[in-house]
Amino acid sequence: MERIVLDTDLAMGAPGSDIDDGFALALALGDPGITLDLVTTVAGNTDVATATTLTLELLHRCGHPGVPVHRGAARALLRPHERPGTVPGDVPHREPAGTLAAAALVEHVRAHPGQVTLVAIGPLTNVALAVRLDPGFARSLRRLVVMGGEFLGGSHDVTMPGEFNLWSDPEAAQIVLASGALVELVGLDVTRLVRTSRAEAEEMARSERPFTAFAGRCTAAWIDQLDPRHAVPAGTCALHDPLAVAAVTRPDLLTWREARVEVETGDRLRGVVVTDFEAVPPNARVAVAVDAEGFRDHLRKGLAALG
Repeated sequence: MERIVLDTDLAMGAPGSDIDDGFALALALGDPGITLDLVTTVAGNTDVATATTLTLELLHRCGHPGVPVHRGAARALLRPHERPGTVPGDVPHREPAGTLAAAALVEHVRAHPGQVTLVAIGPLTNVALAVRLDPGFARSLRRLVVMGGEFLGGSHDVTMPGEFNLWSDPEAAQIVLASGALVELVGLDVTRLVRTSRAEAEEMARSERPFTAFAGRCTAAWIDQLDPRHAVPAGTCALHDPLAVAAVTRPDLLTWREARVEVETGDRLRGVVVTDFEAVPPNARVAVAVDAEGFRDHLRKGLAALG
């Protein structure tokens, strides 16, 4: 059984918001090989208060209200970037755990050295703060899996040259990559290849399983919001974050290469990764290919296990 902590900027449930982080949380709960110890929240897809409220709500929807949720960083280390969110009026307010995320991460890993895998699917601000609080934090993890980066191509977007999570807090990402851990990076090269369609979302929305139906409605709304450049083929969306969770128990779904990875922190190339697959020693394992159908089957089984 793999013990994990999920660090997320979850926005599923807010009108027209990204949905892949919600699928990641659901898979962490539904995969029989995973025990979800706690969740930490961070600003990214939405503000941290909204991410915290929606995470608590989703845990209730999935029948796991006892999983502790710790609110984390409200802004990047050096680059404040507000992306306000909206909490639907029917979502009740619930209080998160009292300890802030970075401190909770350090305390939990110190209590269970070598046993906990941290899966970070938002900006890496909380993780970098944990490294700053305890320089041995990253090396005390069992594994550190990060959804972020693009290693075999580029965005060709001058307004956001790096992948969103790393672009949002590049200084934090560089701290994490210099932490001494061998960081497992699941980036856009592979996550763009695992997709769901409007037809599949509408089929989920008709499900008798409460979470599946809810996720289907949210997915259809998200596909409606997407810029056509990010919905190729048309009428689909990528499932970035759940692929990082799948890597915990099914690393065989991905092809990995070791590399030395650095993150650009300057304004012009903010968040862009520089990747050297020949460098020694490596500081990362980079996913370069994916069994997309195998992942989809794994995700379907995980969602079905939620009941």
